[in-house]
Amino acid sequence: MTGPRDAYAGTLRVEVVGHGGGHAEARVTVTEAHLNPHGTAHGAFLFSVAGIALAAAANDAEHSGVVSAVQIDYVRPARPGDALVAEARVAERLAKEDLFVVRVTHDGELVARATGRANRRVRRP
Repeated sequence: MTGPRDAYAGTLRVEVVGHGGGHAEARVTVTEAHLNPHGTAHGAFLFSVAGIALAAAANDAEHSGVVSAVQIDYVRPARPGDALVAEARVAERLAKEDLFVVRVTHDGELVARATGRANRRVRRP
């Protein structure tokens, strides 16, 4: 299942899949356009990939989630050609917001780990 249209994700060539129920995945292959001067994936790019997955997980047919905070730890570099998967899941469901964990991996190896929170609002018809 593909998530709702996200123009920014499209610009970065990030595909959102498995969207719904407090879970989403974002997938992208690192290209030359995503690199920093060291030749590895830019931290802002990795942050964006994690944020795209988190935002998709926070939104579904019933709820409109507004992300209010994201914290990320960069664990290892990603290089051109690396196929990244960012998996976001609800870790805690509070009265009015959800807390998420996002793992960005390449071939099962952790590249970055993010936590975030999103205000949960009932979606209006």
